[in-house]
Amino acid sequence: MKLKAILILLAVLAVAGTTYYFVSRPKATKPPTANYYVWDFDMDKLQKVTISLPKLDKSESFVRHDDKEFYFDVVNGPMVDNQRWGGGIPVLLSGPMASRLITLNATSDQLKEYGFDPTSTKLNMDALLTITLNGSPVVYDVQVGDSNPEATTYYVKLANLSDVYTVDKSWFDVLSDIITNPPYVPATLAIGTPTVSSAEVAAGQTETISVNITNNGDVKGSFNINLLINGELQNTQTITLDSRASQVVPFTVIENAVGKYVASINQQHNVTFTVK
Repeated sequence: MKLKAILILLAVLAVAGTTYYFVSRPKATKPPTANYYVWDFDMDKLQKVTISLPKLDKSESFVRHDDKEFYFDVVNGPMVDNQRWGGGIPVLLSGPMASRLITLNATSDQLKEYGFDPTSTKLNMDALLTITLNGSPVVYDVQVGDSNPEATTYYVKLANLSDVYTVDKSWFDVLSDIITNPPYVPATLAIGTPTVSSAEVAAGQTETISVNITNNGDVKGSFNINLLINGELQNTQTITLDSRASQVVPFTVIENAVGKYVASINQQHNVTFTVK
C-alpha cells in the first residue's frame, strides 16, 4: 500500500510540474515589424511640389505662398481647392510608410526590373519636393516605377539612391489624380441682390428684374438661373461663365393682377414690386 501511495504521489507531482512549466514558460512573441520611410520630413516645411506622370506626358506644379496656402505655380495662379488638397496631400508627400523594403543598393538590372531604367524617362511618376531646411531649399526627387504583379503596390525610390521600397497603390492613385484632374476650385455660382426696373408698375406693363451672377470658381461653368415670383417658378435661363467672370441676367415679367409681388433668384435675395 505504501508503494502504491508513493507512485500516486509521484504521478501527481509529475502532472503538476508539467502544468507549471507550460503555464509559466515565456510566451512566444512575433518579431517586431520594421517601419520603413523612403523619405520623411515635417509637412510644414514643404514649399513646392512638382509632379509629373511621364507615361501620360502630364505634370503640375504647386507652390506655397506667404499665407501658407498652396497655389498653382503659374503667373497669378489660383489657390488649390482645399476640399481636395487640405492637409491630406502634404501629409502624403512628406513621407509615406513603405509597405516593404525590397532591396538595398539595387543593381542596374534590378532597377530595370522594378521600372527604374536609367535609359528611359518613362517612370510612372516623378515628384520633386522642395522643403526649407535650416533656411535653405532642399529637393527630394521621388521616383515611382512599376507596380507589383498583383497591382497592389508601387516600387518607389529616391533618385540619388538605389534602395527600392514599395508603397500602397492608394498613395500613387491620390497623387496621380491631382495631375490628371488638377485641384482647381470648381465652378461656383454667386448670386447678387436682384433689382427691379420700377418699384411700381401698372397692370399688364413690363417689369424687368435683373441680377448679377458670378462664377467664383477657377474653371468655366454653366448655371441655371431661376426666377421665382411669390415662390412659384416663372422662368429659367442657363448661363455659361468663364472662371471668375460676372454677368447681369435680366428677366421680363408681366403681371395683370393688382398686388404686391416678391421676386427671388434661385430662392435667394428677395426683391419686391407692386402692380397697380
